[in-house]
Amino acid sequence: MLETMRPLGAQFQQAKVVGLAKADRFAVEVLADGVRQTIRADIIVNAAGPFAAQVAAMHGERLPIVNVLQQKIAFADRNRAVDRKMPFAIDLDGQTLAWSDDERAELAAAPEFARLLAPMPGSIHCRPDGGDHGEWIKLGWAFNEEQITAPVREPELNSYFPEVVLRAASRLQPRLAQYLAALPRDRVHYGGYYPMTKENWPLIGAAKTPGVFLATALSG
Repeated sequence: MLETMRPLGAQFQQAKVVGLAKADRFAVEVLADGVRQTIRADIIVNAAGPFAAQVAAMHGERLPIVNVLQQKIAFADRNRAVDRKMPFAIDLDGQTLAWSDDERAELAAAPEFARLLAPMPGSIHCRPDGGDHGEWIKLGWAFNEEQITAPVREPELNSYFPEVVLRAASRLQPRLAQYLAALPRDRVHYGGYYPMTKENWPLIGAAKTPGVFLATALSG
């Protein structure tokens, strides 16, 4: 879409929005490379993802958005545990993770891990990455969905997440269990936010403030 707009005069600028006011036109205060400047605009589209509520607050509106952290791992599936032709699959059912008696005792003794013994939410994501001839797979899970936090650029991730998501994903894909305690070194652990409303609907269209439009909460 950006390439379609460039011939029409559109410009792209990477910056942080730090203020927004309106008189006859909008005045958008941004910070780019340490320099503060003002951009004048007649129309604003708030598509700021997990930061959309912060932008809306700058012009006096409240958006009913919560941000749920979704963590993911990607690794080289050298054992071909997942068929390369498998479509993007989501296990929607909740589950209680399988632990040995010794593991359960150890987890129960640590308050920060005890919740891993309780019933967990569903929506574990699994998909091959890189096409038929690729090797990598991706697993994702918003397993801590009850922990609603303010969004940050670099969210704090759980170091134990790779093992937890492997255990959960191996229910639908049993061959993934072979990677427990043997996850390849070629792996990436990352995460981001699902901005969503309580009703799980996106917010699209005109905001209450004239001239402002929304394209957010798209994780619903």
